Amino acid sequence: MRSKSQRNVAILLGIVILLALLLSAFCIVAEIDHDCTGENCPICACIQQCENNIRQMGDGTVAMIAAVLLIAVFLLPSLLIVTNLSQATLVTQKVRLNN
Repeated sequence: MRSKSQRNVAILLGIVILLALLLSAFCIVAEIDHDCTGENCPICACIQQCENNIRQMGDGTVAMIAAVLLIAVFLLPSLLIVTNLSQATLVTQKVRLNN
């Protein structure tokens, strides 16, 4: 059984890897239509490095699933808390209980 600190480190590393993948993809999208200066273009070198990062991490399917799971892990519990807080009760519906 993993300790709490090991689990936190694993979650943190997963988030860092996911952020690196997403930032690489955003960098490629942002700079795809740049004015290339030729053979030693620094933007082309940056795009190539970002492509290498994405290739090394896989085909992107795993990262997309990880992103969806992270959203589900953080978003769904908060939605459940909000729905539990706003449940309809007899007082909120102003129902009079007569015996």
